[in-house]
Amino acid sequence: MSDGGPSDLARTVLVVWEVEAGDQGAGGVTLSRTAAHREMVRALDQFHCGRGRVRLALLAPGFVYRYGETVVTAHRNGRAFVAVAGDAWCDHPLKV
Repeated sequence: MSDGGPSDLARTVLVVWEVEAGDQGAGGVTLSRTAAHREMVRALDQFHCGRGRVRLALLAPGFVYRYGETVVTAHRNGRAFVAVAGDAWCDHPLKV
């Protein structure tokens, strides 16, 4: 039976979302892909230009994330918004 201790947390798949917009950004962690996607889009809507992604992760020893699959990636430039399934995170995002 589970006691909810650290070993249970290490086996829990977390959903991590993050947004970068120049020197600003936002991020969070949830257990729901839907909630993470929704929060990532809300955060990205606050910026004129930026990028965001939702990734799966496990909590590794030392309370650091061990990242897995990228579920969705999004880019925003002005009023243009594009979201794609999977990893489309580039090292040099489009700048306006």
